[in-house]
Amino acid sequence: MALSALGYATNPIFGKFAYGAGANAVTLGAIRFTVAAIGLWLILALQGKTRGVALGLRARLLALGVLGLAMVSLLYFTALEHIDASLATGLFYTYPAAVAVVGLLRGDGLSRWGIVGLLTTAAGTWMLLGTLGGFTWQGILLILAAAGVYTAFIIVGERWTSQVSPTVAAAHMTSGAALVYLTITLVTQPALPGAGAYLAGAGLSLCSTILAISTFFAGLPMIGPARASIISTLEPVFTTMLAVVLLGDQLTMLQTAGMALVVTGAVAAQWRDTPRATAQQT
Repeated sequence: MALSALGYATNPIFGKFAYGAGANAVTLGAIRFTVAAIGLWLILALQGKTRGVALGLRARLLALGVLGLAMVSLLYFTALEHIDASLATGLFYTYPAAVAVVGLLRGDGLSRWGIVGLLTTAAGTWMLLGTLGGFTWQGILLILAAAGVYTAFIIVGERWTSQVSPTVAAAHMTSGAALVYLTITLVTQPALPGAGAYLAGAGLSLCSTILAISTFFAGLPMIGPARASIISTLEPVFTTMLAVVLLGDQLTMLQTAGMALVVTGAVAAQWRDTPRATAQQT
């Protein structure tokens, strides 16, 4: 799950390079998910695993891509037109709390350490993001909608993807997302970006899509959706570290403290309560 967070953390890094080469959210999404889908299906073809999935399950996995991956991406990047990136990310990362609440309602409660980890990562994420800037209510609603859709994506995805391998699940979901973005591209006919955007899109496909999605759904059944979402808050930590190394960004003391809290909370979330000893004497 931490490896998945690292993969997702490359999203804004590659996105920055792609936008510099003339891409926009639609063209970058089309490149990202199309290349990822082709790559995943080639891997499955080499492994001889393209068959054996029931038609109904294929449809559900494709729907996860259309209504999950693609919808979250569209809502998020549309929100960025109305709200600062730091505030957008801070509000989006309310989804671990939402997943935990759903888990409690379903009877999949966190331990006391899990709750401590959830609260610690939430505080650390907001500190890491620094000063929150301007917004419009339209942007607020869009980013909260993205967080809500992603919460449902994790909860539903845990059940549907458990029936197939992570690679099979990722291949179907990226295909569904690619279909959405290619359709939008054909309708809107945006200007084609430069060659650098395609290279950045390929990197985005490999790291932030194939690697991130496959490892996420490999780890999800091992630790459950609540802990998985808490571990995913390592993503802004990794993004900040990559931005410092690759883009020359500078860390503030507040961001450093936030990183420490996120990592501490992610570790705490994995601890289990020690069962109380019971008397053995009769």
